[in-house]
Amino acid sequence: MTYDEFLKSKKYHIQPTGFEADQLNDNLFDYQRDIVKWALRIGKAALFEDTGLGKTIQQLSWAEAVAKYTNGTVLILAPLAVSKQTAQEADKFGIICNLVESQEDIKKGINITNYEKIHKFDTDCFDGIVLDESSILKSYSGKTTKELQERFAYTPYKLCCTATPSPNDFTEIGTTSEFLGVMPRTEMLATFFIND
Repeated sequence: MTYDEFLKSKKYHIQPTGFEADQLNDNLFDYQRDIVKWALRIGKAALFEDTGLGKTIQQLSWAEAVAKYTNGTVLILAPLAVSKQTAQEADKFGIICNLVESQEDIKKGINITNYEKIHKFDTDCFDGIVLDESSILKSYSGKTTKELQERFAYTPYKLCCTATPSPNDFTEIGTTSEFLGVMPRTEMLATFFIND
């Protein structure tokens, strides 16, 4: 087998489960608009982007499009200090984002809370989930990773966003893949990182 044949044998395609967005937020730069359109078309995607590239407006625009398309609700989970800041930035972009403490606060559209409050929500009711700073999934045996994977296993639309992925950390790539429903972590490791 040649090296090119070997690489082709490792090629993996996922079936897109998303939709084409009619209209996105006018504040997006062209490259951000293209990324959001791609993530919406895929349906379950990860944005591993460097700091300063505008992940916040991208995730808000993605969430807004999913909420409009489904006529439902999207939850953004963020670190404690980030959730309030994201809700404020949403306002700046003309996007309504409700800062919520528990299920009773949920409104149709975009809702945001921090990871520590996840136990206060019925996560089966959301049409979309965004994990801001998704590197929280890094530990495959961690309680938070397992809880997030279980709670959102059947959520139709998923987006993971982080500026600090560990691209050479196979575990984090695998846990993100598993959360998105692309491929279980162990299968991903066996397919791409175990010598034949």
